[in-house]
Amino acid sequence: MKTILVSVDFSDVTLRVVKAAVHLAKPFQSKIILVHVFEGVPPLMGIGGGSDANPVPQNLPPLPPPDFTPKFARLQEMISSTGLESTIVELEGTPADLILSQAENSRVDLIVLGSHSRGPLSHLFLGSVADGVLQWARCPVLIVPLTDTQ
Repeated sequence: MKTILVSVDFSDVTLRVVKAAVHLAKPFQSKIILVHVFEGVPPLMGIGGGSDANPVPQNLPPLPPPDFTPKFARLQEMISSTGLESTIVELEGTPADLILSQAENSRVDLIVLGSHSRGPLSHLFLGSVADGVLQWARCPVLIVPLTDTQ
């Protein structure tokens, strides 16, 4: 196993995801690629119809991506302290698609990402990055849960 892609979103599960990847990478001295995908703002829709509906302007200025430089630095320091090499890739767009594309382009041997343990309604309306990656990945995928389920 030469290369592991680790999807990070800087949520509560991120540290667990990176630790799991380091644990798997250490015996093989695998390279770790930390990938963060910024989704931006989805288009807004007005609710309701009829004469009292207020249209929502669609030409809002795009939000700049947040600066995660200090957080990336801490993760890279943690990884390098174990003797492993890591790189950072920041992308903007649809997370599952871009994670899969980066995995293909980098020819990774494993994708590691976290699960947020959202409820069924969230999955119904929003889907899940983990679901999308699992469905289409051409390499093994490890999903790290937010909490231990023991």
